[in-house]
Amino acid sequence: MATLPLAVRRSRLLLLLVLLPLQAGAQNLPLTALPFLEIPSSPMTSAIGGAGVALTEADAYGFLSNPAHLGLQARNTRAASALYPGGSTDWLQVGDLTLGSSALNVGFEAKVLGTPLTVGVGLAQTALRFGERAAINAQGESIGAYEPVDRFRALALGAATTGPVRLGLGATARHVVSTDRAVVEADGISTSNIWGITFDLGLLADADVTALLGHPTLGVLRPALSISAGYAQANIGGMVGYSGAPSQPLPRTARLGWSQTLGFDLPTAIGPFRLVEETSSVQAEHSLVRRTETGYGYRPVLGDMNVFQHALLGRGNEVVTGRRGFRLELGETVAFSRGSFDGWGFEEVQTRGFELHLAGPLKAAALMTGSDRLAAVATRFDVRYTRSVYFAGELNESTFHGLSLTVTR
Repeated sequence: MATLPLAVRRSRLLLLLVLLPLQAGAQNLPLTALPFLEIPSSPMTSAIGGAGVALTEADAYGFLSNPAHLGLQARNTRAASALYPGGSTDWLQVGDLTLGSSALNVGFEAKVLGTPLTVGVGLAQTALRFGERAAINAQGESIGAYEPVDRFRALALGAATTGPVRLGLGATARHVVSTDRAVVEADGISTSNIWGITFDLGLLADADVTALLGHPTLGVLRPALSISAGYAQANIGGMVGYSGAPSQPLPRTARLGWSQTLGFDLPTAIGPFRLVEETSSVQAEHSLVRRTETGYGYRPVLGDMNVFQHALLGRGNEVVTGRRGFRLELGETVAFSRGSFDGWGFEEVQTRGFELHLAGPLKAAALMTGSDRLAAVATRFDVRYTRSVYFAGELNESTFHGLSLTVTR
């Protein structure tokens, strides 16, 4: 029997060299294991620079940025599902790296000790595939093939209070599996894996400003304004050790940010029709992993993040990544997004996105035809196609295609 950990390690090293050039110059910030956990799965969040920690809009992948998203989303959403319609997307244009993901959320109302809550449960899986690798025997002959894979499956729970000011809490557990080595046996090639459990914890607060102001009107239009703030700590766990390599810590990361959404609704016979909606989002994130005299340790809560410079303004520096995004939706039909991030080795990386929604055309058709059946479908369901570009204009430009179904209350 012969083991072949080298090919697996080379694949993982290639990913590290492209994904984490930033860590080379960061003082006291060591390389961490399983960096694929930090790849954004949501096409919507990717389009706005990855600034998703404080978003409340329906997005089946939202809890991967902040698990508290589930409880707030559940106020207006019964269910949300999402996938990559092509199965996977090329990641970083490096070799055969492909990323695939899918997610499902359900939301419901509950009472705990007499307090009304909205509760959400989320499931997701994401896999980063390194492409087919040849297994070579001691004589240098190819005797088979195998494919290294990093994968996680996530289960999350979030709950939020109701009313014009809402507070949500959430937690996510991820079962992570990573190919450790390939083994050449008499009957072919097999692989062995390492596995572990990681956790995310999140907090999200949202204020419906127009409700607090008594729902003012602007002629026939009804303005809608909400402001949110969120914090999450991701990838909480222990050490990961591959065969023949020193153990490394998981990439525990703190995220802190805010968002605001401004829209204008037109009252119609089938309910409000959102004519235009603008969302701005800002996020700072920082690795909490540190070297210590005895190995590795973790900084508490915010690490080296400055609340004003990083979390409020979205500025990055040599150890903090600052993310900023903007999204404009027209007539519940089409949306355009822009984003950027910098710091921790990145210099003004650009992102962008485009969305098509079915809800807007369905509502327009229901109003023109007067069909009650079509109106019921239009106000309950939305199908969305999202195309987003990460590292836009760079050699490692990555394009995501997402398809989602949302069932509203």
